[in-house]
Order: sequence, then structure tokens, then C-alpha cells
Amino acid sequence: MQLTIDIDDELYAGIEAVAKHEHSSVSSVVRHALSRLPTLKKSTEPPLKAPHGYKLAASEGRLPFTTEDVLRIEEELYLDGKA
Repeated sequence: MQLTIDIDDELYAGIEAVAKHEHSSVSSVVRHALSRLPTLKKSTEPPLKAPHGYKLAASEGRLPFTTEDVLRIEEELYLDGKA
């Protein structure tokens, strides 16, 4: 697919310099840079399934929520007098 975008001259010069240094094309450098954006990465993990029809929200690119996280939050709430 072809796409025309507007970018400032400084940014384009930087992309050109990277392409020249890597003996590559400007398109290849831009494609590689965009493919590294976490929000554009395709998930390789199977969809998350929950028992009994519950729906779970999952954020791609985030660290898993652990028992240590729960304990830390409980401790913070207890120390703040909210628990």
C-alpha cells in the first residue's frame, strides 16, 4: 500500500541519514520504526478466556498484575486508613 504523509524537513533528513547508514530505503526505515510501536504490534498470544462467561479486559504491552501487586496495594490502603 502506498501512502503520502507530511513530515517536517528535519525529521525526513534524519530518516534519510538512517537509511543511508543502514544501506536501506526511507520506506524500509519508516516501516521498521512503525512496526516497533507497541500499539501496532500484532498479538501472538491466544485470546484470554475466562470461566463462566466473565469478560476480562486485557491491555496489550502491559505487565501482568501479580499477587505482589495486590499485596502492595492492600498495604498502601491499610497504611492510608482506607482498608
